[in-house]
Amino acid sequence: MAFPQPRPARPELPRKHVRTIECGQGAVRAVRFNVDGNYCLTCGSDKTLKLWNPHKGTALRSYQGHGYEVLDAAG
Repeated sequence: MAFPQPRPARPELPRKHVRTIECGQGAVRAVRFNVDGNYCLTCGSDKTLKLWNPHKGTALRSYQGHGYEVLDAAG
């Protein structure tokens, strides 16, 4: 009789503060990281999206042209 394999443990979110990024977008509505964590998008109340390198804290690109506050993003 074969027994099922135990479930792998769920990955845990990091619990230590690494960096603060001053993005200048007013209220930041969402921050979304890509799968490997090398890029992130910030969604602001100033109608912009900004692409960041979170390890260095540098802005890579700014996207404008949205008619309203940007509330969320997916990548």
